[in-house]
Parts: sequence; structure tokens; C-alpha cells
Amino acid sequence: MTTEHTLLALLDSKEAEVIARAEWIAQWVETNRLPLLSGQLDTDAATLLAEVNTDQATQLNQAIYLLMVSGDKVPLTLQVQRLLEEGLTVLADDAWSNHVAGLEDAMGDEQWEQYQQRSAA
Repeated sequence: MTTEHTLLALLDSKEAEVIARAEWIAQWVETNRLPLLSGQLDTDAATLLAEVNTDQATQLNQAIYLLMVSGDKVPLTLQVQRLLEEGLTVLADDAWSNHVAGLEDAMGDEQWEQYQQRSAA
């Protein structure tokens, strides 16, 4: 295989890996949305909302202000949904790392070396 063909194959593999990761995470989020809301995960919605960063807290406070001043529930509802999706995505990313680690553990030594060489390229 020429260098160009090897490079294209490696890039194709990396792209496939990125796509697989994105699809896996999206599926994990979808599967675990209802368990999160019903308290069946190791965390819950309130905990995810309590872990917001400064920008997210500002947006959440603005949505709460709109609810209290004008009675408009839509901004708060949308903000809570957005924050929960972001929190689930973070959890899914951790779950993906654990999933990949499990796959790596199941690989033979030769497969693992091939994977490392591909990842290093």
C-alpha cells in the first residue's frame, strides 16, 4: 500500500471511529433520559442541574427570573432540558470511555498494537 493509500485508510478509520462514538453517545443519552428522570441512574436531574458552570448558571437564573416576573415557563423549561441533555452527554462520554476500555481489554495483544498504531498516526 502506498503512503497515500495508508494515510487515507487511517483517516477513514479515524472518521469511522468519530462517527461510531457520536452515534453511541446519542443512543446512550436517548436510552438514559427516562431513567435519569425517574431516579434510576447513579445521579439525578437535580444533581446535574446543581453542577452547572457559571455561564449555565447565569442562563438558568435568567430563565427563573422570567418565570417569577412574567410567569413565562418556556425559557425555564427549555433551559432545564438543555442542561439535562448536556449533563447526560457528559455522562455518556464517560460511559463511552469505559465501553472502549472494555473493548480494549477484550482485544488480543496483536489487535491492541494495531489499534495503538492507528491511533498514533
